[in-house]
Amino acid sequence: MDQQTRIQVIEDEVNIRENIQELLEAKGYVVRVSPNGKQGVLDAIDFKPHLIVCDVMMPKMDGYKVLEYIRKTSVIQNTPFIFLTARVDKNDIRQGMDLGADDYLTKPFTYKELLKAIESRLKRQQKIIGEYAKVKHDLDTTVFATYYHEFNTPLHGILGGLNLMLNARDSFNEQQVQELLTSILKSGLRLNHSLANLMLFEEIRRAEVYPELLTMFTEGVAKTNWVQKVKAELQTMAKEIYNRTADVIIDLEVAEIKMSGEYLQRIILELVDNALKFSKRGDKVFVTGTAIGEDYRLEVKDSGRGFELSSLSDIAPFKQFNRKRFEQQGLGIGLFLVKRLAELNNGELKISTSEGEGTQATVNLLVATNGVAQNVFLTSEAFV
Repeated sequence: MDQQTRIQVIEDEVNIRENIQELLEAKGYVVRVSPNGKQGVLDAIDFKPHLIVCDVMMPKMDGYKVLEYIRKTSVIQNTPFIFLTARVDKNDIRQGMDLGADDYLTKPFTYKELLKAIESRLKRQQKIIGEYAKVKHDLDTTVFATYYHEFNTPLHGILGGLNLMLNARDSFNEQQVQELLTSILKSGLRLNHSLANLMLFEEIRRAEVYPELLTMFTEGVAKTNWVQKVKAELQTMAKEIYNRTADVIIDLEVAEIKMSGEYLQRIILELVDNALKFSKRGDKVFVTGTAIGEDYRLEVKDSGRGFELSSLSDIAPFKQFNRKRFEQQGLGIGLFLVKRLAELNNGELKISTSEGEGTQATVNLLVATNGVAQNVFLTSEAFV
């Protein structure tokens, strides 16, 4: 047995506590004992045991309360937990299991029974850790490969294009030079987009760990000028990246939205980017926004290739739908960012899609001016 395996024993009866400690230390475990539940929780946070053995009936804090605290404390919440109890009522056992107990030993128990229970739980935990490590390794490998491809491809486009411009410009005519410069710009915009998405993803992930940072996503109001800003950004995207300025049709009702203008723009740009990416040149992408009472409904609709989506829970970081069947650009976090930005601002994302029939993405948000939008419209138009 690993000499560094740490076991914590929380038991108010001195004789039982000392006997268990002596037995486990004789087996090579590192043991810490706690005389009551309250001290046990504090010790567990400090000791970070690999397994906890805990009595149920104790002064100051009973075993159920101890387990409840353990399961809510991130640094120790997954620690295997074995109850010691003189009570054998099924309701008591069910209560412990509902709280996340891994096993029960009924007093009196033999040392052999205790050791068997401990070894069984430690082996099971080690198996879980091994499986988790494999999944994490596979995910990390996939994510790294995605990073490398998504950053390296446009970077090569930029460096290769600049190298040609510096060393062989005289061999190109003006049209070819313009095409080369356009290709360099397209690669730069793609790289900038990927880096911006990755930075936003990391910011959201940090805020989920440190809730005090969430205000950066939930404070702010998108003033009415967001419509014109979105139009300008969409025009740049459609023209410079996809050469499809005539394909984007917009009809956005002007209103103040309870959301940072920056993040509102990111939501729309990401949805339109997906729509353009997965539809053909000449197919229209419709971008509409309508204030309905206290809600503002954004919709981006295309007639592109679509994809199979069983539920919104399938939208996860670095997951690209139909990747094996179709070559795709991007990190696979765009839809996830849209979903999380909407949720952080009391909104929701809905997607209606199927392969070969296009996609309609709808984001419901809240208006900021007593539920009444201004009577100003950006009429339906294609970019010119």
